[in-house]
Amino acid sequence: MHRRSFLSLAAGAAALPVAGCATTGDRRDLLEAIDLNGAPGATLGVVRAGRVLALGGKGQRGPDDPASPDADTLFEIGSLTKTFTASLIFELEAEGRLDTSRTIGDYVPDLPDSWRGRTLETLLSHTSGLPEYLDASNFMELMPRDLPPRDLIALAAARPVDFEAGARHAYSNTGFVLLGMAAEAVGGTSYWDQIETRFLRPAGMRRTGPRGRVRPGANMAGGRFWNGESWNDHPPISAPGSTFSAGGLTSTARDLARWAAAIDRGSVLSPHARQRMWRPAHLADGSPAGWGYGWVVEQAGGHTLASHGGGTAGFSCWFRRDIEARLTTVVLTNQNGRADPLAMTDQVLARLER
Repeated sequence: MHRRSFLSLAAGAAALPVAGCATTGDRRDLLEAIDLNGAPGATLGVVRAGRVLALGGKGQRGPDDPASPDADTLFEIGSLTKTFTASLIFELEAEGRLDTSRTIGDYVPDLPDSWRGRTLETLLSHTSGLPEYLDASNFMELMPRDLPPRDLIALAAARPVDFEAGARHAYSNTGFVLLGMAAEAVGGTSYWDQIETRFLRPAGMRRTGPRGRVRPGANMAGGRFWNGESWNDHPPISAPGSTFSAGGLTSTARDLARWAAAIDRGSVLSPHARQRMWRPAHLADGSPAGWGYGWVVEQAGGHTLASHGGGTAGFSCWFRRDIEARLTTVVLTNQNGRADPLAMTDQVLARLER
């Protein structure tokens, strides 16, 4: 993981209310700072202390769609879903329904013997050592398949564990599928229902959800995939069952700005969840894991930065939150493999500090 230098986030422009996100804000220049670098288009949301600075889109909605994306254009957000999964796990813990220090075998039955003793904390911090079910060899094949979580787990169960729990950090989609299964086991309803009830509705995120649950319409971005040599302008559409609680959500810049504003207002996420998620994780020997619990967590310039990205066959994104400054940036792109939404985020922040 590349460490990014902290940028001073003081900006003099007056912000506009984020309620409903009906405005594009007064910082159009922040959107113009983004270099698409091969992405057909991108959308941006910048929210500070519950107020929107910028919200909108540029470029094309898809390789074959010349319409410009806007704040309500749907994008696959891939692994950004993991931050919602971590939020759900810690809310369930705050209610006493589970304990992240306990093992996954306490909540999900019929797992391989070598998996059962791995704690939820190691799953959340990607230090569990569980084998990955999704990799370059099956990525394109699995993305369009709407499989039940047990089928995803079966793919990983056929592989040996990578290392002992806590020995090192290795990003794991498998672990977050298991966390979604644990949430279903104790939450009394489906993972998707819990996410919608606890987070999406309270935050006013009307267009966020897995495909099939979001309101149908034409305002869906089309993706593009760079394989290292050429562009594929018709990559497979990701089914929610291909990644489940590790990456199955679609969302918009407006909805994610609403999420950021709801966090700022304190109307979502309990103090327990905030305290538990946005802290550095450690390995079994006490050394830093280089991650938080469901988020990338870094300290820079006296500020805590909690971030996460996401990528599917045709989309990539980056969500970054400066906790002390209460500044959130959201960049959604309709490509994967070349243009970097983290680099786009840096471009926005560099412009913001001017």
